[in-house]
Amino acid sequence: MYQRIAEARDRRRFPPPGRLVDIGGRCLHLMTVGGGSPAVIIIPALGDSVLGWQGILQGAANQTQVCVYDRAEIGWSDPPPSWRRTPEVMAADLHTLLSAASIVPPYILAGHSIGGIVARRFYAQHPGMVAGILLIDSSHEQQPERFGALGWRLGPVRYLWVAMRRQARILGVRRLAASLGLVPGFDAEITREVLPEHAGAQRADLLSSHRRRAVVREMLQAAQRLGEPPGLGSIPLTVLTRASSPGQDWPVWAQMQNELASLSSDSEHITAREAGHYIHLDEPDLVIKAIRNLAGRCR
Repeated sequence: MYQRIAEARDRRRFPPPGRLVDIGGRCLHLMTVGGGSPAVIIIPALGDSVLGWQGILQGAANQTQVCVYDRAEIGWSDPPPSWRRTPEVMAADLHTLLSAASIVPPYILAGHSIGGIVARRFYAQHPGMVAGILLIDSSHEQQPERFGALGWRLGPVRYLWVAMRRQARILGVRRLAASLGLVPGFDAEITREVLPEHAGAQRADLLSSHRRRAVVREMLQAAQRLGEPPGLGSIPLTVLTRASSPGQDWPVWAQMQNELASLSSDSEHITAREAGHYIHLDEPDLVIKAIRNLAGRCR
């Protein structure tokens, strides 16, 4: 009861900062800044909303139109009609959203983490609508099985375990603990991820039941085998990869990043020396520069 009352209060306190676009009986949340072509479409990571990308939008909007959206059930977007959230379905949702919002192609697709897979699926479905692709520490289609070859705890089992832990959370208890300052690092995480004016909305989102559902669904999808990454022909491609980490899986991750960079004959591979997986938070200027440079190459 505490969780439901608090979520109802949060919905009143934090209206969507962008616009809700009807894509056929349900709405997706879209934010658009700037103007010009090609439009840059940011596809966030697993479970992430538009809020963490506000600094990038502000920094890149003086070059072209920049958009970021919430996938189904994330942020202010409505739930999907089915629990299955395959990359193909996510890419189809994005296509419908851009059409309904009158965002004119061609697009530069900027996919972070799992968003990179969605970007490549979008290109496979609509190659004529894509001018270029920016992959920001992107996931790889074969990631679960190749990590699994290092040990069963690193493969699909890890994704399933994380999904089970998320699903087992008693959200009202977590919300109460967060309000009492009993969740270590919670407020510091919010401060790092979003601009100060969005801290309250980010806090509400992190403690919401719809975000947990979205994360669990996308985590279960991330454990699936997806085959080979589709080729990208000769379109301009930029791959941003985080700096090396001491983890056992780093050599495999680095190899997969090199493979993604080889998907196009016109590619650039850049290492973010001071960043972890969330490059847009650790080195935002590098991401903004990559967007500007890629827009110039596409033009």
